[in-house]
Order: sequence, then C-alpha cells, then structure tokens
Amino acid sequence: MLSTPLFELRHISKAYQPDQPVVDQLSLDLQAGEIFGLLGESGAGKSTLLQLAANLINPDAGEVWLEGEKLPMPSGLLIPGHPDIKIVHQDYQLSANLSVRENIRYALRYYEKNYRDVRIEELLELCQLQEVAERPTKLLSGGEKQRTAIARALAEEARILLLDEPFANLDLPNNRRLAETIRNSVAQTGAACIFVTHHAMDALGLSQRMGILQAGRLVQVGTPQEIYQNPINAYVATLSGEVNILPKKWVAQKMGKKLGHQLPDNRVLIRPEKFFIHTEATQASLAAKGLWSVFEGSRYRVGVELDGQNLLGYSSKSIEAGQDVFLSIV
Repeated sequence: MLSTPLFELRHISKAYQPDQPVVDQLSLDLQAGEIFGLLGESGAGKSTLLQLAANLINPDAGEVWLEGEKLPMPSGLLIPGHPDIKIVHQDYQLSANLSVRENIRYALRYYEKNYRDVRIEELLELCQLQEVAERPTKLLSGGEKQRTAIARALAEEARILLLDEPFANLDLPNNRRLAETIRNSVAQTGAACIFVTHHAMDALGLSQRMGILQAGRLVQVGTPQEIYQNPINAYVATLSGEVNILPKKWVAQKMGKKLGHQLPDNRVLIRPEKFFIHTEATQASLAAKGLWSVFEGSRYRVGVELDGQNLLGYSSKSIEAGQDVFLSIV
C-alpha cells in the first residue's frame, strides 16, 4: 500500500496569455526522500512550474498539496510561498559581501543561538563548505555559491527543495560535488527535491524519477532507466540522449533481429551504444563507411553510413571520413 505523497501538484495550469498555457494540466507527486528531475527545453515551462510548486504565483487551475493539506492561493497570503518549501534560483540570491557562514546564519536568525551554531556547522559539513565558510560569497566559484544557496535553503529544515537549473555553468568537478550535496542532503533530511534542467545527463544521473516536459505538459514520467530505454516517442528519445531513429522495415531487413524500442509509426529507436564500430570484419559485422568521429575520453563517438542510413555508434579508435569500417550489434 502506497503512503500519502509528501508533495503533490494536482492538475496545475498557468497561462500568461489567453489560450497559451505555459503549464498545462500537470500532475506530479513526490515521496519523502525522493529526487525528481524535470527535463525540458528552454521555454518548456520549467521555471514557471517551480514558481507554482513554491506557491509563489497563483495557478489558473489546480492545487498544490503538502503533507496531505491543500495550500492556500499565494494571492491570499501576506507573503507568498510556504515556510517548508524552499526554492534556489539560478542567480543564487546570496548576500555578496557576507561570508558563507553569515549567509546561512541569516536564514536561522530567529532561532536560539546554541541551535543556530550547531545547525550551521551541520550544514557546512553536509554541503562541503567548511573550507570556504569565512569567505565572502562574491569570491566563491559557481559551484560553491550553489552549495551555499542550498545550505541556506535547508537551514530551516525544508520539506521541499526546488532547484532551478542547479548545474548551469558548472565545471565537471563542481557538477559532481553539487550532485553529491543534493543526494546527501535529501537522504539526511528526508526532504523531497525537484530540480529542473535542460541537460539529459544531469537528469539521468541524479534523479530517482524524472519527467519530460514539453510545452507545459509532462509527456512521460519514469525512472531514468525507463525514460532512456523505453521513450514513448522520438521527442523524448532525442531529449534524453543520442539516438538512432530508423525505419522498422530497414532494421528488420538489414539486421535480421528485433532491435531497439519500437514506435507506433513503424520506426525504431536504437541508442548508439548498441552499435560498435571497428576496422576489421567479424562473422556478424556489417560493412559501412566512416563519416566522422569525436574523441570522448574513454571512447570515440562515430558516425557511419550503412546502406543509405546514417548511424551513430561508438568505437575504441578514431575513424576517418570515407574509411571502410564494420558495425557490430552489441
């Protein structure tokens, strides 16, 4: 028997112009301790959805529920929002001349001093900020600013943490540190987290569940594995990673086996990792022509032409344009 969700959006809609919904009849629920990634292109409605989830703007229709209670409309509140729902914006909204410690302390200013001091130290450790605790936030890196903003949001033990493009403009080390911070903070506090992003790898790597947002609608929700391996259409497949979209009949004739994810329109979606490109023929390989290759560290991403179709696969070696190569199905 499923427990009552910690947080729910029920049939939420929002339009800024008549008949042009930015968020359209969207429903979503989260359990305590869950991290939900919302993947969508620019203009899909991600930021507006976070504003609605934070109870900062009125929906045109629908309801926001927290721990089994319906939240009042923001327009009826003296201060829009909810004390248990914290949103971290892309611009962090930190006090630039205050230190990391002082920014966190400000969020706890109404608490008793002993509790405040203990809580600050907990958050500095949780968000990996001990070494920069006394540094003004204007001197921090983007990743350090983001972790400071999350620490401040968690200071009052938020139940819902909303993150607007948390990985934007972060280098790889800071990206990984931030992902670890989000995992640890949600696990230790029992909060639920929604983060929005337009980068598939961030959503796939951090989410326990994720949703694909298109024109204000959630077109598919599932685990990262379900979204990646069984996308419901070509849009979801393309947004969630590299993909080959091929005629079903061509795949059956050329490869002689059921392969990839079948779509209702007689096309097949095949992820590039199913195709290994090499320079020597094997018993089951197919002859092809190399088009290009890009070095990605542990492997090369390779484009080839096979019987009139351009395919994407991977190789352990660089492939030149026009080179004779062979494709094996992994």
